[in-house]
Amino acid sequence: MAVYRFRVCLEDNEDVYRDIDIKAAQNFEQFHDAIQEAFKFDKKHAASFFVSDDYWRKNEEITLNKEDLALDEEDKRRKIERKYLMKETKIAKFIEQPHQRFVYVFDPEAQWCFLIEMLKIVNEDGKLNYPVCIRSIGNAPKQYKQLNIIKDDLTPELALAALLSEEPSDEEVYKTLDTGEEGIEEDDLVALEGEEGEEEVDEELGEDADADVDPSAFEEDEH
Repeated sequence: MAVYRFRVCLEDNEDVYRDIDIKAAQNFEQFHDAIQEAFKFDKKHAASFFVSDDYWRKNEEITLNKEDLALDEEDKRRKIERKYLMKETKIAKFIEQPHQRFVYVFDPEAQWCFLIEMLKIVNEDGKLNYPVCIRSIGNAPKQYKQLNIIKDDLTPELALAALLSEEPSDEEVYKTLDTGEEGIEEDDLVALEGEEGEEEVDEELGEDADADVDPSAFEEDEH
């Protein structure tokens, strides 16, 4: 049986990609699962494949969920006649050229977008369980970036770290959250502790103020 080898790469970083082999008779839901596993995502969100031309323009849609089969206004504008369900659609159905392309979109809110291109057709290996990721290049991105949720509350330094994808620790993040109360800087806290210590010393001196003091205690030791 023919096996298609696809390269799946991040739309905004083509240096991060996975090569996945899948049988012609397998379906797009199996391809979806293989991509999720290859990039260590959690399969908890909606997803769609779009048949693409050489310029990555989206055409027919193959969707994961049955409830998403209904056409919307955008589909009608693009003159899409129907959508297909992943588990009912074999990969071979939309292989129209040697380097067939697809656009894969996962999680409508986060809009993870991957570009997929068929590299070649290879012979089936009886020792492999298809679909299978046969090559992994680059670190997979973190699926969820919590900094996006609280970025308005971050200090400029932490906001810059967010842009550089350097996530601060939970402790650092929560220190920057706006609680509605005026914060106390560390230097101010040290100063307050110093003032409290001075008050304690003053109180001790006040208690000893009436005590007899031996003047000779303040004389220099001539010896």
